[in-house]
Amino acid sequence: MLTTLLIAVTLAQPKPELIDAAAFRDKLLVLTDGKNHYVAVDPDAPYGETTFTSGDGKVFTRIPVAGGGKNGTEQWSVSVWDPRVRHGGNSPASIEMQDSGKSYSVTCAKKVTPMTRVPAEEAKKLLAAATFNGPTWTRIPEKLLRDDTGVYYLVDRFRSRDETDRRDFRVFAGQKGNMKQLPLKDVVDDAQGMILSTKTGNLRLITTTDGKFEGKWIQGKTTTLLVEVPLDDYNTGRMVYMDLGPYSGQRLGTPCDDLM
Repeated sequence: MLTTLLIAVTLAQPKPELIDAAAFRDKLLVLTDGKNHYVAVDPDAPYGETTFTSGDGKVFTRIPVAGGGKNGTEQWSVSVWDPRVRHGGNSPASIEMQDSGKSYSVTCAKKVTPMTRVPAEEAKKLLAAATFNGPTWTRIPEKLLRDDTGVYYLVDRFRSRDETDRRDFRVFAGQKGNMKQLPLKDVVDDAQGMILSTKTGNLRLITTTDGKFEGKWIQGKTTTLLVEVPLDDYNTGRMVYMDLGPYSGQRLGTPCDDLM
């Protein structure tokens, strides 16, 4: 079977996409906590692609929206992608309007921040002077593995709207809170799995002939078996973004950057 060999290139992180807001700017409802944190929402389509957040009122960033609901003019809610916020026992990240506009809030897990509507003329001036950007978070975790001593291996890559766009892989290794990036020499990425060769060893993520996943860290003549930690588990997602280390403290472009 032919193997596609990709040479891993460390790309400079691209600047966020600049968005022309002329078509929707006048439709936006602007909310604030009174501490220079803003959320801009189209109340007619609150969970569409015209939902933005801003930490200074000068640059508005498109929020990755996970869903939402609307009940006429009485109530709406927007569920926001933010893996740092626990699901299950706690509420997910969200922006909400209640009582026909009498109440607005941003929820980040158990923390609920009341929001007030910025008066129309003030909001118009704020938005006219602001810059609008696409999502600022440009990474996506690909695989997370662990050995039996608590050493984790995280593989991530560039996040793109094109699912076939698989590039700029990175590998981090280490115990929780102390993971280090391992410089890559090359990457094999095909239907059978991945081989990520670093300067200190090879990370093998292979699907065996019987359909089972096999993870190995090979350093010289030593092979360490690895177990996969499912990334689709909410607690795992929070650990990746909050506790492991590579993403800790980084802004994801959601209201919870400032209101968590």
